[in-house]
Amino acid sequence: MSDDTPAWDREPAPPPQPRRSVLRRRRANSPGGRTATPIQVKVTADEDALLRARARAAGVTVQRYMVTRALTDSTAEPVDWEGRKAAWAQACEVRNLVAALGNNMNQIARQANTDGEIPEDFPAAVAGVRRATDRVLAAFGETFGFEGRAS
Repeated sequence: MSDDTPAWDREPAPPPQPRRSVLRRRRANSPGGRTATPIQVKVTADEDALLRARARAAGVTVQRYMVTRALTDSTAEPVDWEGRKAAWAQACEVRNLVAALGNNMNQIARQANTDGEIPEDFPAAVAGVRRATDRVLAAFGETFGFEGRAS
């Protein structure tokens, strides 16, 4: 089924969303399901204000903040969600720049196949793009805790 609407009248496609696991704010579901009884904690007004301020600064809910602080090492740093989102956006921009370089390399290769002539510096440029790609993937892995493709 084709769309007869002209391209200029169509709604633009939404931008691609980052991987959910990187920016996920909720915990993964528990294999056994939820606990049967919730835990209630009573706090004073001052404690409530302090908990809310610290949870807001950490970018999580008060409940998530309390569970995280109670169940992790006291030396562990809380996750800075805003910083993580900014790092993800910046990393995606760098990845897109490297992808644009690869696209330019493909255009040069296509022209070389047409003319039968390969520019002198083409192999060095390809090697440079591969090194840049490997560095970007390594930075993704260090920042977000996953590995990129194998070279």
